[in-house]
Amino acid sequence: MLLTSNGIHEGPTLDALRGLLGKPIAEARTVVLLDAMLPFPGDKTVMLRNIEQYRALGWAEVDVLTLFSGPRSLVESRLRAADVVFGYGGSNHWLAHAWRESGLAPVLREVLDEQVYVGTSAGSMVFSSLHEAAVEALDDHEEVELLQLDSVGPVFPLFDWFVVTHLGAPYFPHATDEWAAATAARLGGPAWFLSDGSALVVRDPAAEPEVVSDGHWLRFDASGALIEAAPAPIGG
Repeated sequence: MLLTSNGIHEGPTLDALRGLLGKPIAEARTVVLLDAMLPFPGDKTVMLRNIEQYRALGWAEVDVLTLFSGPRSLVESRLRAADVVFGYGGSNHWLAHAWRESGLAPVLREVLDEQVYVGTSAGSMVFSSLHEAAVEALDDHEEVELLQLDSVGPVFPLFDWFVVTHLGAPYFPHATDEWAAATAARLGGPAWFLSDGSALVVRDPAAEPEVVSDGHWLRFDASGALIEAAPAPIGG
């Protein structure tokens, strides 16, 4: 698994993808899942631009899919045909709900044993046992209410840590190091906060992930204490 903040870009994230894939991108097929973004109204220019950037990596085939695109058997066959399943961003709560509600979560669990999963933003945030706790920590109540979700949770709980994306991004001015520290203190479990140039490589869900980055990231323990950062904080 490659859990990114903002997709695949030239540098560490692209190198990590190539390493996980084990063959040239030009020989690989990918399927892009849009479920996390589609509940939200409004302009989708940024989404289309991001998908085009992902397509421009040079895939042999790029399929585009939602988990409710058709009969479950057809959606499942398209997921299994891809070398890389790419979970696009939006609402992590809706994306996890869509996997469960469609009945395709067990298929994804099998796919993870054989294929590569790449997440961006919300697509990276749907596998943690801390998913429900993150609603309070990140103040996501309004989003959950908008989506009319009676309950929230992960697709399935692979990790006991949580990942938060877009640290320091100009389009999320609140996402400062100070905000990250306050959020980690509320979460009640280990957490990674990633800038848009950072990602986590997960080869074994029971082991610590490997961070790949040419940007900024923070790692907090379950008590909310900062235990790793890059670049290191002044005086750290």
